[in-house]
Amino acid sequence: MKSITTETLYKKVVELQRDIVQIKKSLLEEPELRADFILRMRDIDLEKSVTVKDFGKRYGLK
Repeated sequence: MKSITTETLYKKVVELQRDIVQIKKSLLEEPELRADFILRMRDIDLEKSVTVKDFGKRYGLK
């Protein structure tokens, strides 16, 4: 398994926070994009996910 450092995790979290801020900013500045985004999120079908039979075993989950 690949070793991940605390520094790497911190950098990823900071990047995600910046991305979220940019998304929120664009949605607030352009309300029609926000409405479109909400409609697209409603269209996502959660049942169409890909299942991996040995996922728990593969990643050490019980």
